[in-house]
Amino acid sequence: MKGLRFAVLFLMTFLLLSPVIKLKKRVKNKPLILVLQDNSSSMLNHPDSVKIRSALDSLKDQLTSELSGVADLKWYAFSDSVQKETSPDYKGNLSNYSDAIQTVAGQHAYEKPAAMLVIGDGIYNAGQNPVNLVKTLGYPVYSVLEGDTTLHSDLRISRVRANPTAFPGKAFPVEVEISGQGLQPGQNRISITQNGRVVGQRIIRITGPSVFLQESFRVKSDKPGLQHYKIQVNPVAGEQNIANNTRILTIDVLNNQRKILILAGAPHPDIGALTDALESDPQFRVVVAPFAHFEDYSPQKFNLLIFYQLPGTGGAGISHLKRFIDSRTSRWFILGAKSSISAFNKLNTGMKIVGGNEQLADVQMKINPGFGLFHPDIRLNEWLGTQMPLVVPEGKTEVEPFMETMFYQTGKNDENPALVMGEQKGIKKAILAGEGIWKWRISAMSVDGNEGLFNDWIVNTARYLALKRNEDQFNVHFNRMVLANETVRFSATLFNAIYEPVRNSAVTLDLTDDAGKLFHYVFTEGDDGYELDAGHLTPGSYHFSAIAKVGTDSLKESGDFEVMATQTEMLETRANQQVMKAMAEYSGGKAYYASQLAQLFPNMKKLLQSKSERTEEVVMMDAIRYEFVLFLLVILLAIEWFLRRYWGSY
Repeated sequence: MKGLRFAVLFLMTFLLLSPVIKLKKRVKNKPLILVLQDNSSSMLNHPDSVKIRSALDSLKDQLTSELSGVADLKWYAFSDSVQKETSPDYKGNLSNYSDAIQTVAGQHAYEKPAAMLVIGDGIYNAGQNPVNLVKTLGYPVYSVLEGDTTLHSDLRISRVRANPTAFPGKAFPVEVEISGQGLQPGQNRISITQNGRVVGQRIIRITGPSVFLQESFRVKSDKPGLQHYKIQVNPVAGEQNIANNTRILTIDVLNNQRKILILAGAPHPDIGALTDALESDPQFRVVVAPFAHFEDYSPQKFNLLIFYQLPGTGGAGISHLKRFIDSRTSRWFILGAKSSISAFNKLNTGMKIVGGNEQLADVQMKINPGFGLFHPDIRLNEWLGTQMPLVVPEGKTEVEPFMETMFYQTGKNDENPALVMGEQKGIKKAILAGEGIWKWRISAMSVDGNEGLFNDWIVNTARYLALKRNEDQFNVHFNRMVLANETVRFSATLFNAIYEPVRNSAVTLDLTDDAGKLFHYVFTEGDDGYELDAGHLTPGSYHFSAIAKVGTDSLKESGDFEVMATQTEMLETRANQQVMKAMAEYSGGKAYYASQLAQLFPNMKKLLQSKSERTEEVVMMDAIRYEFVLFLLVILLAIEWFLRRYWGSY
């Protein structure tokens, strides 16, 4: 009996020390299946969309019912983005299969999925061909084929190309691609209208069951701002999808005509050639200031100053140009026979000509292939090689690192820069070492029949220089045109009176849609200023007004932008089941129609049985938590009590 009491006391003392028991458990893990469901609007492209949606919901229920017991299902809905565990609403504007596969596979790369199940119609209109991706997954892709494969008669506008910006009074090109299938030979009409007014139209001929046409128009707008144009082809007989017969084109017609002042010490034919080239672009208005009238003009009222052979060897020197040189207006120096190179070298323009002793040389020009500030016409280099030499100041040209070279001299000074440009402390500068460009213009007119190549490099240089960085205290940056599937973002910079960045300020923005509904937002501070993500907005026109506080002052900025509807999902509505089948074939899986789920489930379960794994888990647990230990302690205490009673120890 003493031994029994000792055992009980020893066990109780031992448990008071909180011993831990180490156990190993073998656990059977469910294989992982990644399920991707197309959530784009083309999935419901059927006369009875309610029936199709019900069938898709039923499909998800069947998959969950049959496979959730033997597999761990991870559901994702995708269109232009990927969302986890989201009930599909089939409102997506794009179908990016490759991004969805790559994103989901990357998130579960270390979990070794057993398979991927893709449910969709195979119509991808963003990203790359998904077939190229599935080969690298390392596990099979099973496809469930949805969508309508019937070939209906369909004539559609498949693509519209146009520059997003234009200028008042200047015609801009619009290129339209038209395609179709299931057609009857005949005629159709394509038209471009604005506010019901026809601005361009023509007859197109359909010669066979399928067609691909490219039509070019030139459209002009005299009104600045966001202009909307409806491009339309007439529906053909038996056409079900007429949404793709119409495209809306939005063009931002800019109203900020830029003013250029040419300062000249004396008349020269180059000045006329420059003026004509610059005014070939409606955004420029050119004023020529002769030497005697420099005082009549203020540099702050111009976007670009052109110093033609100034400072000069006689007449206009640096003292006459001081107001212009000290301004923050962009400038373009053109050097020639009348230029004072020694005075020019003192201006800190980013370029110097040294060792020439004010001598001149006749030199031809060539393009620098590494020039990157803008893209000159690809024919320009060959054209320059046929032109007359320019009169260039002799000497070695030294260029600062912030300047880029567009033209090099040819001949003995093969790598001597002749036209350079760049930006220094917020001021854009360009220097052309050479006079006589008027000869180039005459050559362009007489030999080429137009001045296009001559105008091109001059206009592009002026565009670069005249587009000056905004130095207001409060600036809000945004895109004037945003697609409906894109988020609307704003960024803002805020400075005090001496142009130092202002931090921790309250910056707000009020947004009004075309129905007058008001939305209020607050910017958050970022590394480079202030940021605002307004999310996705419904298509339409919007006006914003932003306010920032700097001390006791309130600074305001306003603007307009357009959220444009996307029609990508309606361009091609016939299911692309070849893509779905190829994804399955190249990955070692199999494709099934929605009506063949009875065949899919046994095959999937067979795969899952071969992929199921047992893992060993180590469990650490306090001994006192085991019921057996407590039960043993109670039994020993009961026996000890019984023996004492039996032997009369009490």
